[in-house]
Amino acid sequence: MPEQDRPNLRWYTVRAHRPEASEIDVDIVTHGDSGPGSAWACAAQVGDRAGYRSGGALYRGHECTGRMLIVADETALPAVAAIIEQHPDVVERATIHLEVADKAALTAYDFGGAEPHVHVRGDAEPGTAVLPVLRDAQLKDVFYAWICGESGMVTEGRRHLVKTVGIDRRQVLFSGYWKLGQERG
Repeated sequence: MPEQDRPNLRWYTVRAHRPEASEIDVDIVTHGDSGPGSAWACAAQVGDRAGYRSGGALYRGHECTGRMLIVADETALPAVAAIIEQHPDVVERATIHLEVADKAALTAYDFGGAEPHVHVRGDAEPGTAVLPVLRDAQLKDVFYAWICGESGMVTEGRRHLVKTVGIDRRQVLFSGYWKLGQERG
């Protein structure tokens, strides 16, 4: 497909799938019109067309039986909610840390019986609130970690979990959903 004809691609978490109605629910964190995905979501009207390409779920915690750690910023809140909805046993085995600019980001989500630790960073850079907590936490018994959100926060969090805490790198799922100061191409 010629470059000028290629659509802008964005990756989102499917919160619900109703194949009998050919419907899916997707939560989108918007940042005004600062990026193609956010601009589209802010301008979308009922009936607008959107393409869909199935991907794979990044979460693999349901495959382990030990203690888990989940760390996310506001862009990964839909994924955290979907993990809990699809795997309710996570609530009993996972410690969940959510870093948000404002607690208002949490109002759209039901985290089941989970009681996530919420870290408000305000206008500070991503990772400012949650990374110090991870550095101070007792995490030696964590078997699996899932950390998603801003790329710098995710990379630093993974580095700490693998190099300092000693979690096997194959047991740390991490994904930078976005990068501070950069629009995803």
